[in-house]
Amino acid sequence: MNIKNYLLTIASIAFIGSSASAQIVYKKEKNDSTDSKSYSLSIGKVDEEDKDSIKKEISYPRSYGGITFTRVDWGFSRLSDGGSFTLSEENQFMSYKRSSNFGFDIAQYGIRFSDQFKVYLSAGFEWNYWRLKQNIQLLENTSPIDYVELDESANYSKNVITSTYLRLPLSFELRSKQLENGKRVKLAFGAMTGILLKGTQRLKSDANGKQKFKDNYNLQSFQYGPFVRIGYDNLGLFAKYYMNDLFEKSPEQEGLRNLTFGLTLGF
Repeated sequence: MNIKNYLLTIASIAFIGSSASAQIVYKKEKNDSTDSKSYSLSIGKVDEEDKDSIKKEISYPRSYGGITFTRVDWGFSRLSDGGSFTLSEENQFMSYKRSSNFGFDIAQYGIRFSDQFKVYLSAGFEWNYWRLKQNIQLLENTSPIDYVELDESANYSKNVITSTYLRLPLSFELRSKQLENGKRVKLAFGAMTGILLKGTQRLKSDANGKQKFKDNYNLQSFQYGPFVRIGYDNLGLFAKYYMNDLFEKSPEQEGLRNLTFGLTLGF
């Protein structure tokens, strides 16, 4: 699948979600205790019946969707090797000093079945970063995955492997009734899938300066696994576990999988 197909996938979801009428909706809210007013802007058909300012009766089920920017995940990546966080000898080349995970959704389409339950499909992007301990360089266009050791005299200060995925999660979300302050407790779970866009390795050394290499590096072309989010109002915690291997067509890396967790905003 090429970049054109990825963009068409996102555009299709956005088109369906907006019901062919990507309208800009302004909502005015009024606080009962003050006379202050606030406005919010959304593109497409929005799911905002939980606002106190909306008094009309709502019928279910109802659909919503469109272009968005939400569910911003920022946290850590941990590699699990056969169920252990200690990497085996075959996978020591992926030992890392620090690791992180970052992602967000840009389009969504869903159906709300009741005030407390909805289902939605969204599309976005996700990145994983591993700052490696060892001075190695992954070989391009090589299967199974392989690498060479770099010259220590070059004095490498940076060695980062990055995976970039188009993510397509299917979510089931439950929420409590409105609390006294108008906010809610939320729980979402479902299946997180991803299509590989690219792999990148960035190097920095005194001898060679900054270097950047792009290849798929045998990273899993299609990843999948369960996820869960729990939060209060717009802030929460997330955890995702990818059930297939980090690398494909690499028998020695069988069982090397990615676990991510951290904070989510816009939940």
